[in-house]
Amino acid sequence: MHFGESMKVFLDTNILIDYLLKRHPFYDSAKKVFDMCLYKIDGYVTPHSLIDVFYMLSERTDATSDYCRETILKLRTVFCVVGENDASVLAAASNDSFSDFEDSMQNESALFSGSDYIITRNKKDFENSTIPVVTADEFMSLFST
Repeated sequence: MHFGESMKVFLDTNILIDYLLKRHPFYDSAKKVFDMCLYKIDGYVTPHSLIDVFYMLSERTDATSDYCRETILKLRTVFCVVGENDASVLAAASNDSFSDFEDSMQNESALFSGSDYIITRNKKDFENSTIPVVTADEFMSLFST
């Protein structure tokens, strides 16, 4: 299987944080996905994920508020931000196949973006998704041939 020009992937918050905080042992695979989003595929994230990134950078590092803002602006140049709106909130709240509302919102955003895959470190959070769910390593191995 090869990367198509129209390949779309939705990144769960943990992949963003693994990359930005260089979390071992997840950083290398998260970086590979980031690089693919820079050059070969379309990556999608939610505003809520960017809020979480800002918080994690400011609380878990000595990053200044200005640095955190710059990071968010840079992420916006790599990823498309999928809007959360009333319709997605209604769909997520009505979707009883997800016990966690945040995961349901992420799933609705992935559906709205037309993503081909959800990339996450916590596959169990999305076990009821209709979109294929993979880890960063699994995603990269899908296309290594």
